This record gives sequence, C-alpha cells and structure tokens, in this order.
Amino acid sequence: MARLIVRDVEKWFRREDGQPLKILDRLSFEALEGCVTVVVGPSGCGKSTLLNAIVGLERLDRGELAFAKDAVHLQGPPLIGYVFQSPRLLPWKTVGDNLRLALQGAGVARGEWQERVERYLDLVGLGEYAAQFPLYLSGGQRQRVGLARALAIESDLVLMDEPFASVDELTARQLRQTTRRLCEQLHRTVLFVTHNLSEAAYMSDYVVTLTTRPARLAEYVTNPLPAPRDWTPEIYQFAAELEAKVTFKEESDL
Repeated sequence: MARLIVRDVEKWFRREDGQPLKILDRLSFEALEGCVTVVVGPSGCGKSTLLNAIVGLERLDRGELAFAKDAVHLQGPPLIGYVFQSPRLLPWKTVGDNLRLALQGAGVARGEWQERVERYLDLVGLGEYAAQFPLYLSGGQRQRVGLARALAIESDLVLMDEPFASVDELTARQLRQTTRRLCEQLHRTVLFVTHNLSEAAYMSDYVVTLTTRPARLAEYVTNPLPAPRDWTPEIYQFAAELEAKVTFKEESDL
C-alpha cells in the first residue's frame, strides 16, 4: 500500500464548439496510507475524471499524481485495484477464475493464486463460491467478488467508484460494513467516490469535499467518529455536517 499525493492537478476538455472546458482546477490533497479517503462533490464536478487520471486513462494538463510508501516516492507505475459501480466480471469464467485473471494481470506468482483466491473469497463471505459462474450470483454477491478481486492483488491503492450504487439499500449497507471492516483489517489505502453522504460518513477516515466544476478542494475533513463503527445517530449527524460544507462551497462558487 502507498500514500496518494494529488498536487495542483488541472484537466481541460474541449466542448463540441471547440471552446475549452476546465474540469479540475489546481486540485490538491492526499489519501493517507492505510486509510479510507472519501471524495464527495456535486454531480459532474470531475470525480470520475480524477479516478481516470489516477489509473492513467486521462492525461493531466498540469500537476502531479505521485505515490509514496514510508515517506519514499515509488518509482514506476503503481499497482491499483479498482471496484467499479458494476462488478464487470467475465460471465464465461468462474468466480475463482475471475480472481485468477486479475492476479495474473497484476504479476502475482502463479504459486500464490490459489491461496489468495481462497483467502479473499473467504474474507468477503463467498468461500464456497469459487466454482460458481457470475450468472448464478445475486447482485450483492457479484459486487463482493469485485471487492475480493480488487483486494486480492494487494495493490498500492484501491479505487472505489460508487461501488454500492447498483444494489438495494439493505444490500448496500451490508457491503459497506464488509468493506469498512476489511479496510481496517487489511490496512489498505482506499480512495472512495460517492454521492451518498451517509455512506461517506460511515466509510471514511478522511473526506475530500469538492466544489462545482471546475473541481477544487472545498475542504479536507477528518472523520471524528471512532473505528470500528456502527450505524449510530452520529453517522447521520456527521453526514449532515458534510452536507452543509458541500452546499456552502457550491453556493460560494456559483
């Protein structure tokens, strides 16, 4: 795992009429090693663009994305795990083979594949499903496989892009509890994007609030709630505080 450093990042696109459109504006923050940093902001402000830049799908126009481990900057490309809004499993491969494919792509030695498949499926509660095909799993189970796949490669950073948006609220709450527990247990560095402020309050160690487009840092907030945590009234109180911060920053930038 590593610390992600976002420093003075800017990104522009071109409108259909050829005019420039600024998406990210001098954005700076850090996702600390072994912590869950949640990014919240208005729809369309540039959260997905930021994630695409981190994984190398978008080229920045200015600024730096760097990774450091134990105060030393990493050399070479980082290893990144990704949990998508939908799990994106290959339907013609078993659950276990979906994980093995990710392990192969991450350069993990073949001799470690079976142990990691068994371990991480057990951690997400699907230890008996390695031979199943995704078609026969529920939406929540498929998302658990996606989580296991992202964790199994033991990456420098795990990105989560609204990973529970496609399931019902009861399933989402169970997935949040599992994910938060595993992040604490495994001490992973996670950058988590969501529109759901209650989810942000529950999942986060730190919260990055963004302004309207072009996205700038509105505020960097430390979650005051102790971990491990449960769905207590304090979660919703902190979510209301986050809403006030996001709303204030939006209005001040209009």
